[in-house]
Amino acid sequence: MSALSTTEIITMSAIQAANNVLSQEIALLGNCGYDIQDNRIVINIAEISNHRPQGDISGTLAIELWAFKTPQATDTSEGHLLAATTIGELYGEHYLSNCRYDLIFQEPPAGKWYFALLLREWTADGYTTRDQIIFSLPYTANKPAIIRSESDNIINVDFTAGKETSGKAAEPVKATTKTKAPEAPKAVSLNEAALEEIKAVKGISKNLAENIVSTRPFSSLDELLKVKGMGEKLLARIRAYISL
Repeated sequence: MSALSTTEIITMSAIQAANNVLSQEIALLGNCGYDIQDNRIVINIAEISNHRPQGDISGTLAIELWAFKTPQATDTSEGHLLAATTIGELYGEHYLSNCRYDLIFQEPPAGKWYFALLLREWTADGYTTRDQIIFSLPYTANKPAIIRSESDNIINVDFTAGKETSGKAAEPVKATTKTKAPEAPKAVSLNEAALEEIKAVKGISKNLAENIVSTRPFSSLDELLKVKGMGEKLLARIRAYISL
């Protein structure tokens, strides 16, 4: 792990927020940021909005943080999932405000990465990205901790938005060095775990968890492809977090 407690905030201007309303039916608005502390990450989002007509309910929405090799890439098949949670459905002309998600952080492989926050919606073809925030600050994984004097252990970082914005960038925030390595989460047994435990696996919606419980037991993880709502891409993403 880079051994840094990292915080980044994206400030979106009022003009950008208005453009989001016009161009995207489901969007991330306002300040969006993350704070990494050891093996946990806190994601803050000012607003998640559904601009579809009233009564037009979204599919199950998910918040996902991904790592990519370049700041322009957003194809999840080329990235590494760092943290995720489902947030349920959202009625048209409704929004969620002051969202805060405290999640397990899965560090990417060694190297330099760029983080992207994706707002995704469950559709007949699986999860589809509806909006995204690209963080400009690179993250270096598995970088040895640097020991400094007490008066020199503060890192100042100038964060700027990954989306184009005419507003000011957020003020630099401070990150202090940490040395504790993350602990790998325990795999959830799909044959034995309770429904709530299965729902807690990032990427598994409530409906999919219920389908898993009603279909089990399984003799292999590949049998999950027979469960309604499970696809090959989703199974590949969650395979490290599940077991029989």
